Amino acid sequence: MTKAVAVKMRASKTTFALIEYAKADGITITYENVYPGSIYTHKILKAYHYIKTSEDMPISKNPSILERFANVYDVPLKTAKVTTLEGMAREFGKLSEHLDRKSIQANPPVNDRAYVERSEFTITDLYNDLMSRIEWSLFRYMTLFYTFGFDALPFYSTVLDYSYYVKQRKKFRRCKYMFCLNMFAIGKDNCRDAKSKRVDSRFCCDTCRKASHESKKRFDKTGSYLPIEYYLPLYSESIDDRFRLREETQPSYKVETEIMKKKPMFKAKLKNESYEHGEMVKYKTLTEAKQAQIITEKVDKIAVYRQIIRRTNPYISEGR
Repeated sequence: MTKAVAVKMRASKTTFALIEYAKADGITITYENVYPGSIYTHKILKAYHYIKTSEDMPISKNPSILERFANVYDVPLKTAKVTTLEGMAREFGKLSEHLDRKSIQANPPVNDRAYVERSEFTITDLYNDLMSRIEWSLFRYMTLFYTFGFDALPFYSTVLDYSYYVKQRKKFRRCKYMFCLNMFAIGKDNCRDAKSKRVDSRFCCDTCRKASHESKKRFDKTGSYLPIEYYLPLYSESIDDRFRLREETQPSYKVETEIMKKKPMFKAKLKNESYEHGEMVKYKTLTEAKQAQIITEKVDKIAVYRQIIRRTNPYISEGR
């Protein structure tokens, strides 16, 4: 009966695992006859863990003989001999990654908009600064008109418009380095009161100037302006080595115990927080916090109105 089942399995076009053939042939299931040539037969793998079951993951009725190696440490796999199945699989994986890297090196991407090295002050930031000034001048005039009526008409000339934006925009230039989005000033009396560079300046700083020459050298050498580390993937073995050096595996109950103790996960010195606008206030209820926020917003609006009136009315500022 057993041989008939085995012949039927081999005659079918379906591919079965070696362990299923062994069960059908009535062979004793061991590492040697089910997984021949594997490092499991060399008895070098040691799993320091236990399998925890639950209602969602009950005990299997037909557990695999490799179940106790479910989460085994990967160092034995890395150091397995080439004559074993795992060693050959590792070498084939490395060869596949090596061929992928060679393929990318043969046809690398020339440029990538997603790669940016510097973006401290972009064109969007400049636009927001200029529009904030224009909106503030209009808000200032509307406040004066609401307070003094038609007597505030002479101050309409102080409202900024699009011509102010055009004038200030001409005083800035974008850095010519392709991986830098910074804007720098080339005109005096700019809106940021920044130190202006020469009118014929092309780069925002010496770092970008040197980096621009280096990117051209990379293009002549590799055919890409991008650094080679950006578009070439790392070997999986190198990534595993980095994790292995910087991470340590602990049982889940130890991790949960440390979390319950409210201890920091990383041993780093915390800086003392300082508040520029006063100390932090704690409220007992959410209603009390919302009421305090409403009062604060009213006080802020009154302070803004008073500041505008004092700046625009010389008699009030001098206390007359």
